[in-house]
Amino acid sequence: MDLLRRVVLSAVVIVIILVAIYFVLQKIIPAEQVTQAQAAALIMSDLQNSYPNAVINITNVTPSRFRGSWHILASVIANATTPCPSYYAYSFDYPQYGFVYRVQNTYTSNCVIYGMQENNSYILSSYPVAIARSYNLTLPLVTNFVNAYGYRNVAANASFYSNYTVFGGRYNNVWLVGYGAPAANYSVYVLLTQIGGRPITDYTVRKS
Repeated sequence: MDLLRRVVLSAVVIVIILVAIYFVLQKIIPAEQVTQAQAAALIMSDLQNSYPNAVINITNVTPSRFRGSWHILASVIANATTPCPSYYAYSFDYPQYGFVYRVQNTYTSNCVIYGMQENNSYILSSYPVAIARSYNLTLPLVTNFVNAYGYRNVAANASFYSNYTVFGGRYNNVWLVGYGAPAANYSVYVLLTQIGGRPITDYTVRKS
């Protein structure tokens, strides 16, 4: 009996040791080696499936703190040419957490610009934020244009200028936001300061 008990005990100990070694190796050696390019491509593909009409960019890929994984930063701009685009920054640790992302920043969503409230020195650093800002100012020229031609029919765009001249005035570091619609015979423009997003002027231009 003592011999049988020792054999059984030895077998149990060996099983425990093997299980422990397995879990240690699982943490040390990744189950699947993924290259930097493969990880970025897989994350891009997943985001494109989740946001089929969005503007998506992989902005950075670095080795993750998880062995065998990559830390990937991505930007997603949904409804990019509407008066109210949504702009997010996501991070992934792939393949450690698969396609589960962490929201690093929400710049704007539903025409709310996060971090801008009561911040006179807020910097409009991207075109989706500039578009959203020009729309949520509720300037009559913009509001009337969108109401007349319908939100879904209006396309918006924004360009940054370090120097811009209009109506005899010269301005530095500004965003020019434009609104157009297929049925409209004119476009609407709004000039904003980059710092603070203050309206400088708005005007219309007839289509040629």
